[in-house]
Amino acid sequence: MAGDRLDLAPVTVDDASALFDALDQPEVGTYIGGPYAESAEGMGTVIARWLSGPPADRPGETWLNFVVRLADGTVIGHAQATVHDDWAEVAWVLGSAWWGQGYGSEAAEVLLNHVAALDVIEQVWATVHPDNVRCKTLLARLTFVTADIDDAPDLGSYDPGDDVYVRLTGATAHPS
Repeated sequence: MAGDRLDLAPVTVDDASALFDALDQPEVGTYIGGPYAESAEGMGTVIARWLSGPPADRPGETWLNFVVRLADGTVIGHAQATVHDDWAEVAWVLGSAWWGQGYGSEAAEVLLNHVAALDVIEQVWATVHPDNVRCKTLLARLTFVTADIDDAPDLGSYDPGDDVYVRLTGATAHPS
């Protein structure tokens, strides 16, 4: 799945070292905790967990995990979608070396276009730490609106106190 300057490809354990290098910056964990892993081998374990899919007690979920690469092959982060019957939850994380250059917007748009192409998704949800102004601004540009956690489905990335956002798609976005 390609954007103008980057692409999203299904993540593999072979991406562990490059993904670890991209995300191994203290700023990356400011709002999401972290680090993801203490080493490239630890990142391989994280990726293996992603690739194993949802636990057996959540059979209605499909996990989509992508590595974000620049056109020259440089890994700069990852993007994820957890897909349910008619809604999805999305997230993306880039290394801080690539912040403020439009890569987050582009990666998010590629991910959202992929989710929209599934043709069954009516709502896309995201959560964000209330102090993460960059992410909140990006979500607004991507036509997400704030929502109440009480109105949200069971969001896997929600931490108490997070702001919750929803983006309506398809028929839900354009009622007749």
